[in-house]
Amino acid sequence: MKNYSKKPLKVAVIGYKLAEGGLERVFGTTTRMLHEAGIEVHTLVLEDKIDYEFGGKLVAFGQYSKFVKYFKLRNYLKNQQFNYVIDFRHRINPKMEWVFLNFIYRNLKFIYTIHSSRLETYLTDNNRIAKQILQKAHKIVAVSHFIKQKIETKFDGKLVEVIPNSVSIRSYSTTEKIPFEYVIAVGRLVQLKQFDRLIESYANSNLPQKKIHLVILGTGEEQDKLEKKILDLKLETKVHLLGFKENVLNYISNAKFLVLSSQYEGFPMTILEALSLGIPVISFDCESGPNEMIINNHNGILVENQNFTELTHKMNIFVEDEILYQNCKNNSVSSVAKFQSEVVVNQWLQMLNYGN
Repeated sequence: MKNYSKKPLKVAVIGYKLAEGGLERVFGTTTRMLHEAGIEVHTLVLEDKIDYEFGGKLVAFGQYSKFVKYFKLRNYLKNQQFNYVIDFRHRINPKMEWVFLNFIYRNLKFIYTIHSSRLETYLTDNNRIAKQILQKAHKIVAVSHFIKQKIETKFDGKLVEVIPNSVSIRSYSTTEKIPFEYVIAVGRLVQLKQFDRLIESYANSNLPQKKIHLVILGTGEEQDKLEKKILDLKLETKVHLLGFKENVLNYISNAKFLVLSSQYEGFPMTILEALSLGIPVISFDCESGPNEMIINNHNGILVENQNFTELTHKMNIFVEDEILYQNCKNNSVSSVAKFQSEVVVNQWLQMLNYGN
């Protein structure tokens, strides 16, 4: 996919870390995708947490104090003369974002990505700063059509483009085979993901009696709370908190189906990865994300948003209606072909005016 017909673009892609969450996986995947397309990519990480793959040259600023790292970042961006800066950070602190807009990114073409329907996570909760972000950014990239519409409705943002998350299923280890049938959930162990209520829904379902276990991958602040919930429900032999796993695709690929029970999302990577591996999904119909990947009863099941009773019911259906389940499983891979990295990278290249 390398393009030699014109001078390579030079792009900096910035995030806080390359570890732990779905946003960070997308950050790494995007750097690799752009690098493989022939762009000179510099992957800039503000913390020293690097577990995921990335593309291009890695520069980490985590060793420096907070103030020093941002001066170092500004100098690096200025001296390297990038064509574009692509920003994958959470943007919560209005004062910090003012510094980025008026100092760190001054006189640069910067592109801000937005990965959640909760806009204040990426535009701050300060409308004045949010409007400056939308005004000063070269482009705003939203991962879903819902997020684009929400930004345009709230802020009259005219620069918003939709480029969804992408997936590229490569070879992965199959050494850690789990010796029982299971369904899987993946994500940070935080309140947003509602794994405590998912465990309750699982407990109320027919899955434990059918010896179908629940496996949850991830780490986070709710670990102790979830462990207590599992003990209280006497499910310690059926529900397994396996922590963070680098080879998450191996665990997903051997599951019966994946479950997503979040309060809100943007364009969840776990759904995309599961479907790409031929694993159907049951998910809440969050306002952003799932319904742009899941076609109800075709490659998975969309559940009325935040209806945990219905979630339990749909899990039962998926283990009892073999025809529906197999139909969804058979349709999974083809249903997300348009999100393969080979397709999505062209949307990035078009936006960056590269390769045309």
